[in-house]
Amino acid sequence: MAAKGGLGANSVWSGRSLEWAILLAVILVLIGSYGRQSLALQSQAEVASVQLTLGTLRTSLVVEHLQRQARGSGSDVVPVQRNPFKVLDVPPVNYAGEVSMSDIAGVAPGSWVFDQECVCIGYRPQNHNWPESSTEPAALWFRVSPPPGPLQLTALEQYFWHGQTVN
Repeated sequence: MAAKGGLGANSVWSGRSLEWAILLAVILVLIGSYGRQSLALQSQAEVASVQLTLGTLRTSLVVEHLQRQARGSGSDVVPVQRNPFKVLDVPPVNYAGEVSMSDIAGVAPGSWVFDQECVCIGYRPQNHNWPESSTEPAALWFRVSPPPGPLQLTALEQYFWHGQTVN
């Protein structure tokens, strides 16, 4: 009779093992789904941050141009600053300084740089899941227009990041 009780307990344990396996599978699917959603949200936040920084730089370049115009042409002793980060009162915390395009691999992901040779600003994304880039490591580059007139930022390529144009 003890053998039957042991057999019954064994079949109950087998049923419980199946329940635990199903529960574990459900939990793993939820964790995987959460991870994917988290990465997508981080990427969208990074795109928004890049767009915000570009907007801030463009606005500061226009304001600087208007201030120069208001002072008149006699005060053009100081040359126009081509590095848009130098126009800001406080550069962003992720501004890595002046770095050439060829040295972008040495810059920490999530950093902005200025290339004096190209007269371009660049951004090296943290999230490497943004597609459509032919360069390694991937970076977004924007040329600073020459004076006269307000300096402008123009994308060197057409950049798409999660279906959004970054320009």
